[in-house]
Amino acid sequence: MADRLVPRDSAVYQELSRLYRLARSLRPTSVDRWNGNLYATDSERLGAFDPRSGDIRLSADRTLLHLTGSSPTEPADRAQALATVLHEATHAGMATDAPNEPNAVRSEHSLGLMEGFAEVRALQDFGAFARGAGYPELELPTPSYPGAYTATDGLLQQASGPAKGRLDIIDEATHGPGVMHFDQLGDGVLRNRLAEVVPFHEEHRRQVRAALIGAMAHRAWPMLKDLSAETGVTVAAEIRQKLNSKVDEIRRHYYAMPNEVFPVDSPNAHAGREPRRQVGEAGRSGGGKTGPGKTSPGNAHPEMRFLGGQAGAAGAVRWQPVLGDGARGRGAGEGHGQAPGRDVGPGNGRSAGPGKGRSGPGRE
Repeated sequence: MADRLVPRDSAVYQELSRLYRLARSLRPTSVDRWNGNLYATDSERLGAFDPRSGDIRLSADRTLLHLTGSSPTEPADRAQALATVLHEATHAGMATDAPNEPNAVRSEHSLGLMEGFAEVRALQDFGAFARGAGYPELELPTPSYPGAYTATDGLLQQASGPAKGRLDIIDEATHGPGVMHFDQLGDGVLRNRLAEVVPFHEEHRRQVRAALIGAMAHRAWPMLKDLSAETGVTVAAEIRQKLNSKVDEIRRHYYAMPNEVFPVDSPNAHAGREPRRQVGEAGRSGGGKTGPGKTSPGNAHPEMRFLGGQAGAAGAVRWQPVLGDGARGRGAGEGHGQAPGRDVGPGNGRSAGPGKGRSGPGRE
């Protein structure tokens, strides 16, 4: 059956709107890409936000049914539905692309990290969100996309510290742009572990963050949304090893040559080659505010474009164009360590597999 547009005067639409506003109030951002359209789907995906159109699509049976009190609902199902709203509101509330930023990672690595950050945010804010929604008794659900969540959580532990804490990084990431998530994490590493050796000069600090990005942009990020929590732990451990080595290398460089900028290629070789836009502008985030009843981002600007990457000699990311969005849904199947999660692709969620296959802390 085709997706159905939910009437705006219906009870379920009004409840989704209430929850969406509540989610945004917990971490307000200047960007709101939801165009006000809500679609009910028969997909196994729990939900999806389409950055091209600004539509939100939620599963009729797995999400929308559990958002209102009109039918009996298990607490775990309601918790899952609330977490889905938080996750999709995170995607809708941030800019995605930043083509003129030298340290933008405009590749599928960022798509994987965006899903991880959206899930980290959903679980971090779940208690306050559930209480505000009127369900203080709900327990914290397990994460969807367990591989991306666990790797992101591990990377947050490595980047956090007294100068820039975990909650600071999560809040910054919630504001986007999504392609700058690696740079935001790199800034945490810089402030907490290298502040005393790197000169307080923009070029020095930008280059150091670029070097740290090379250590964090693990080859598995594009696939982590489909992998297990155990794989996420392994990826985080491998990143830790590379990150520690890079931090030591940067220290040695500045002890020997304190005035020399750390040599590394920029992750975004295309920076400055595209018409200059503001970070929140339509085309990568939806320019200005695009709330219910406002112009659809899909009609206001071209689709946001990522660039598919591979690591260069210095850990830089090189690209060709691909597209991306975020969706939350069912995993690919039992026995593969895959749990239902949010997909990235041009409006398409991950297909339903033959089984649920929970692996580690994951949502189903």
